[in-house]
Amino acid sequence: MRAAALLVLGLFLGFAGALIQTYTITLGSVRLPAGALLSLVAVVLVARAGAWWQGSRLGAITFSAGWLGATLMMGSTTGAGDLILSSGTRQVGYLIGGTILLAAACGFPLLPADDTPDQPVAARSGAEATDA
Repeated sequence: MRAAALLVLGLFLGFAGALIQTYTITLGSVRLPAGALLSLVAVVLVARAGAWWQGSRLGAITFSAGWLGATLMMGSTTGAGDLILSSGTRQVGYLIGGTILLAAACGFPLLPADDTPDQPVAARSGAEATDA
């Protein structure tokens, strides 16, 4: 059930990200792609949260599959010739950057859930074992 929820969330953020990535802000004479940056940060955070929620990297992979499917769908032309993600620099950066960031987010190891030591008590040095 969690995997299905993460897939749907990935589809939703893929569609939403494709629409908001066009938003830019101007600071002085520099235009910043605020929509693309905000979308990519949200995607990476949700992918990591999905891995934590699922309890394995499969959560991040499932979310990433939904995001990639929706994003690629928005980048393909329809029968009427409509296109959401065109071939501009910002759009290509959004696609490639999102794919690279999600691949990295899927590859990060999960944090340990408990505070158990890595080594058994017998393997520690003598001073540490006597203190315990």
